[in-house]
Amino acid sequence: MNPLSKYRLFISDGCDSCNHTLLKLKENNLNVSTVNIDTEQYQLPFKLMVIPALVKGEKLISYGCNDILASLNHS
Repeated sequence: MNPLSKYRLFISDGCDSCNHTLLKLKENNLNVSTVNIDTEQYQLPFKLMVIPALVKGEKLISYGCNDILASLNHS
């Protein structure tokens, strides 16, 4: 099982940081499922206050490009 399969990256339309994060993930061959909060239904036990946000299961792991990349590189 892919260790990254438990992660979801929450993004939004028109979010420069989200686009930058997606680019960096692609450059580093880190395949994480994405959820666009503007166009997709999602359910979390907490409100997303900052995007991009990385969630594992029902737990917020990190937000912002640098923290997300660091979290995924250490998983």
